[in-house]
Amino acid sequence: MVLVLLSLICLSEAFGIDICTQLKYVHADCLLNVPLQVLLKDISLLSMGCNQNLDIARDVGYFAGMVARSYGFNYVAFGTLDTLDELDPNPVDRISRSPYITAQVITYLAEGFVNSGVIPVVNATGNIDAEVVRALVNRKAIYPSLVESENKIQKLIDLGYETVFVLVDGSVKGKLPNLRIDTKVNLSEIEQIRKKVLEGAIVLLSRSEEIINVNQPFSKTGVLVFSNEEWLLEQAKEVIRGSRIPTGRAP
Repeated sequence: MVLVLLSLICLSEAFGIDICTQLKYVHADCLLNVPLQVLLKDISLLSMGCNQNLDIARDVGYFAGMVARSYGFNYVAFGTLDTLDELDPNPVDRISRSPYITAQVITYLAEGFVNSGVIPVVNATGNIDAEVVRALVNRKAIYPSLVESENKIQKLIDLGYETVFVLVDGSVKGKLPNLRIDTKVNLSEIEQIRKKVLEGAIVLLSRSEEIINVNQPFSKTGVLVFSNEEWLLEQAKEVIRGSRIPTGRAP
């Protein structure tokens, strides 16, 4: 488990850390806090939750981490502790309606980030689903987490989720792991992984209408996909017509 791995890493005392909300080159320890699709074009959290193969989140975490490392980042905020519902203003930044799928994808993503040489920090700001937290605790998959308040820290601790907490002002409660890996940054397979994720998340909603819905998970008819790239739209049309098997799971 990543929790065990991180516990074996030499810890460094940290009283604060810079939080960067833009992907840019840095020369000091900083926490990158951007949507996943900024690191890997069109690859959102929801595209993995809807994927036929949840394990692919490991590869996504690995290559997203490599991109972050190529800019000098050692820490990356990722994921969510909330589940999808129809009131979400940014549904692609959720993983699934299921807390268990959400926890599984978070776990795989974190493993990928660690393998790439960056420390994963779960984005626990905003709403949290207690069942997601409990699922992570049961897996012993507990990671440093980004929070917006002391109240959120206490809420997570009450659920058994005790870890290092980074507040949105950059202050740190505890000791951040310091992972130093000399693995060479490798971005050569990013396009291959992107295509694999997008191909694995073509969701047939209904053939009653020939509609292709891009990043619209609450649509009721047609096909749901997570990019408007032409090759993917062509595959979506084939799914609607019945000449291709849909690959994704309903959000």
